Amino acid sequence: MTKDRIPLVVMAALLFGLALLVALPSLAMEGAKGEEQGGIINLNLTLVLQVVNFLILIVLLHRFLYKPLTQFLATRADGIKRSLEEAKAAREAAAKAQQEYEARIAATRREAAAMREAAVREVEEERQRLLKASRDEATRLLTEAKTQIEQEVKRAKAELRKEVVGLSVGIAERLIARSLTAEDHRRLAEQVAQEIGEARR
Repeated sequence: MTKDRIPLVVMAALLFGLALLVALPSLAMEGAKGEEQGGIINLNLTLVLQVVNFLILIVLLHRFLYKPLTQFLATRADGIKRSLEEAKAAREAAAKAQQEYEARIAATRREAAAMREAAVREVEEERQRLLKASRDEATRLLTEAKTQIEQEVKRAKAELRKEVVGLSVGIAERLIARSLTAEDHRRLAEQVAQEIGEARR
């Protein structure tokens, strides 16, 4: 049967069932008048018609109400099940994404802490290097200053000796010039010449 003919068959069955529902009770009433009343259950035409009407009603309800309702409920249950599965998958994906995010945050924090420690260590190393360099420079400058001072002291002493010698010689000459005779001068000159000669050897 094609889909276009199904509604026509259904309509015909409904009309036939409706006609039976209308006609059969009146026929049953006429038949009941002619018969005598029996026990509790009378097996007459009315009972048969009621059974047939009930069966037709059951078939129609099953065909047009029960099947569509069960199909609707099954479709709805499938939709709800699919929605629950999708929600569960979305919840699992969100939990996984949150775990990945938290892991990334923890890794970033560890990396930042390592970078901070490396920077602190590098700054400390640079500070120690600069302190050592400044100490070395201070030591070098102090050594140079001591050397220069020692040289200046030596030079000053040498100059002072020269001046003292010069002054002493001048004073000695004056004193000698006053107290020495010509013979003493000659002997002193020979002695100085002799000492200079020995010093040159």
